[in-house]
Amino acid sequence: MQKITEDTIDSINDRIQHMDEAEIGKVWDTFAKEQPALVGYVLGESRELQVPDAREDVAYILTIILLTFRKLQPVIPVVTEAEFEKAFNAEFEEMEEVFHDGFDETDAMTIMDAFCQPDLLQFAAAVIYSEGDEEENSNFTEEEAGLFIVIFKTVIGLLDDKAGSGDN
Repeated sequence: MQKITEDTIDSINDRIQHMDEAEIGKVWDTFAKEQPALVGYVLGESRELQVPDAREDVAYILTIILLTFRKLQPVIPVVTEAEFEKAFNAEFEEMEEVFHDGFDETDAMTIMDAFCQPDLLQFAAAVIYSEGDEEENSNFTEEEAGLFIVIFKTVIGLLDDKAGSGDN
């Protein structure tokens, strides 16, 4: 699969910004049918977030991810719950190993740059770590941010594999 670029992400973002609630609802109904395990897991985990705006951020990021993959390949094979759990657990263990002594921005950038879809993962991280409306901090706690980076890295990696890249 070709790389998802910042231009593609910006194009999808612009498209989302011009959708009304009914259009977004239809998109989500389609996502839930096409990728039930991914959508169910991500949205299920987002219910545990402390800040409501963080839940909106998660839905927004997932929408961008799914629409960008759909733009490049309209039909992507379904990711099963077992595939997701296996990939997530492996990703989580890898991230724990890399960051066992604490977060290091250089290590994080190296991981993102080497990832199969670096622009998409960097987009997700930028939204997660962006400042919230009311405070100078992200809508996510440090622990929540780390968890959702791993979740989105898993989602992107699986969709990339399913779409036929095979190069990650």
